[in-house]
Amino acid sequence: MNEWPLVTFTLFVQSSVGVTIFTALYFCWLEKDIGNQRATVAMRPALLTAAILGCLGLLASTLHMGYPWNAFHALRHISSSWLSREIIFAAVYLGALCLYTLVVLIKGHMNKSLLAVIGLLGIIDIFCMASLYYNTSILTWMHINTYFMFIGALFAAGAVIALSITAFRIKAFINNELAKKIVISALGIIFLSVTLRMAVQPSYLEWLSLVISTNDAITFPHTPIIAYNEIFGLRVSACIMSIIGILVMGYSVWKYRNAVFTSGLSMVLASSAIILIAEILNRFAFFIVK
Repeated sequence: MNEWPLVTFTLFVQSSVGVTIFTALYFCWLEKDIGNQRATVAMRPALLTAAILGCLGLLASTLHMGYPWNAFHALRHISSSWLSREIIFAAVYLGALCLYTLVVLIKGHMNKSLLAVIGLLGIIDIFCMASLYYNTSILTWMHINTYFMFIGALFAAGAVIALSITAFRIKAFINNELAKKIVISALGIIFLSVTLRMAVQPSYLEWLSLVISTNDAITFPHTPIIAYNEIFGLRVSACIMSIIGILVMGYSVWKYRNAVFTSGLSMVLASSAIILIAEILNRFAFFIVK
């Protein structure tokens, strides 16, 4: 499975950015409700998870580059290379995130504005990452679908990871209205992420059919198209799992609306796991090109 380094690199970094963004959002709400100190204690594990995911993703990136020092050689072409831009923004994002995490762990004080800025740096990095794969000779990547897949994974995976960690940390003392607000916000973002990716598929499939019937199919290898057709079952499975995860999470909010982080916690966690598995399957489907 030579896709593992790419799957790990992209999905871990995207999840890291998503967790950072949702950590900032949830901290903002918690700070108003329980104060900065308690909110910081509650959200530190999520922040630490974001940093660890980012570092693991960076480590995986060295594996698919073959030789770690190749990253430094790639920096020579920042004006024309998306790889150079992605490396720089990844370094800036991860450097800022790890430094900020260290400061929070030492001082015990979190600042939502700084965290939001770090999250913005992460989004720019993911945009550069998507542009890197978009501007290749792999036919199945040369469509705006690549941006939807990467940005969508950022929010979907980031939401379920941040939600799961936060739910465990605050279930004992948070009021039910805020608990529902946290779950519904994650559910809404996940729903939007999955829906937009599904909505772009008809256009993507039409474009692939058009490309195959033109000279572009001669210019570029057929292998990615063949692989894309062969993994139809994998793509459908990922789609179905995403829908099931969304429905289960929505049902948990409705059924346990008065105790979503207590009686409904197991269902929230189960739905989060289903959605995360769907994102992993989606990423494998993206990188299987031969």
